[in-house]
Amino acid sequence: MKDIPLITTWNGIKAPFRNTKYIVLFLLAFVVMFVLFTLIPVFTVAGNTIATQIDIFTLRDYLVVALLSGLYSLFITMQVYAMRQRKDIGGVGTTVGGGLGTLFAGVAGTAFCASCLAPLFAIFGVGFGGVIFVLQYRFYFVTGIVILMLIAIYLTARKIQKVCNI
Repeated sequence: MKDIPLITTWNGIKAPFRNTKYIVLFLLAFVVMFVLFTLIPVFTVAGNTIATQIDIFTLRDYLVVALLSGLYSLFITMQVYAMRQRKDIGGVGTTVGGGLGTLFAGVAGTAFCASCLAPLFAIFGVGFGGVIFVLQYRFYFVTGIVILMLIAIYLTARKIQKVCNI
């Protein structure tokens, strides 16, 4: 099969959604990831509550969280479909690695404010200068994260469409 990226990606995305259980998986993963990405600042910032976090988030924040949750949920749904389609355990390592990578990308992409980002970076040993740098260029970070997630979706679509057998 010849690989035309947009057609391969679109057909790979459509394939799982022909079955209701994958639609349910996508919606469940979307809700879980949206809630998780919204609650990360609540758990990492001392004294922050869910009500405060809801007040702090702007429409742009919710849109970015929805975009990242949707991409992550799509990736997970497609990976589960691809694994069940192949019926072997060979690609589990790359699936787990890709899933953890996109989860980390989503967590990093949802950290928009200094009070949310500072405790999260402190866990990884990154200082305040790193927080300021990420905040200053957060649009570029989110754009890069979305691009990486789209690449992961494309590669999964190739696996579903049997363009890539590795």
